Amino acid sequence: MPRVLLTGFGPFGDHDVNPTETIVDSFPSLIPIKNPFGRGSSEVSIEKHVLSVDEEGSRWTANELGSREWDAILHLGLCGECIRPRIEVRAQDLLDMRIPDNSGRQEQGIALSGSGDLHTPVPVKKWNIEQWDVDIELSLDAGQYICNETYYRTHEALNQHKFAIPCLFLHLPSSDHLSIADAMKLVRNMLSHMLYKPSIQVAAGIFLSDQGFLAMKRGENEPKAGKWEFPGGTIEVNETPEDALLRELNEELSIDANIIKKAGVWQHNYPFLHVEIHGFLVESSNLENLQLSVHSEMKWISSEVDLNLDWLEADIPIVQDILKQHY
Repeated sequence: MPRVLLTGFGPFGDHDVNPTETIVDSFPSLIPIKNPFGRGSSEVSIEKHVLSVDEEGSRWTANELGSREWDAILHLGLCGECIRPRIEVRAQDLLDMRIPDNSGRQEQGIALSGSGDLHTPVPVKKWNIEQWDVDIELSLDAGQYICNETYYRTHEALNQHKFAIPCLFLHLPSSDHLSIADAMKLVRNMLSHMLYKPSIQVAAGIFLSDQGFLAMKRGENEPKAGKWEFPGGTIEVNETPEDALLRELNEELSIDANIIKKAGVWQHNYPFLHVEIHGFLVESSNLENLQLSVHSEMKWISSEVDLNLDWLEADIPIVQDILKQHY
């Protein structure tokens, strides 16, 4: 049976009530969930904990990770100025407190580790949240207070332990904007998406020349920043792999391309995502005029030495196959 840690906070600052404490205290200890991406269902055990609004509370989950077994971690926090819930996808390496925490601490302009921001590996963008019953948004700003500190410390510990455990922070508005009942439904929906793995189809373009084949380095604002990959992207609903590839090449590189033939289909399982890659040999008459919009760098690959680049794991078998067949 999957086990989930669900946390919230008590009141702080000018807030007499924190809805996340109410939600955690009243949330069932055992819930049924269904696979939102396909078949399957299960019962889930919920471990609940209300964190103190101070440094001790921010570190509690991180300190417990070495001795606990959780299949997912969902932190809840109050966002007093929000009118809709926000899924935080980045924890900032910064503590800059406008008000003291409940212990009287008020750090300002302090780096939490000095190692940079931490992004969740959970593929939230594949969840189609625009179709959910609740108006919800993705956010890159978890604040610079205890919520962000907690999120950062948890991800920091997950990385240190090398645990592939989905962890997210859900900021909730006050009960004036979202009822406790609707918030609890949202938490259930979040957990079902965290505990099951979405499957996506991707189209990849393989440009061949005497110099090798073309590879792209993902930009710093992209998921898995710095990784090398083939140009292309996700195949949308009611879109063929061929149409998706031509669209993505135009969007990413600002070029028109022609498909020569299909090179193959490759499968890969990431910890939080299954990927099916449809690869195509492609050509373009204006390749010298391409413009990078989501990538930071490009490189022609022609040797197994280039396998030492930091490739997306799903693309490595494709690279190996192309090198064997063409170079």
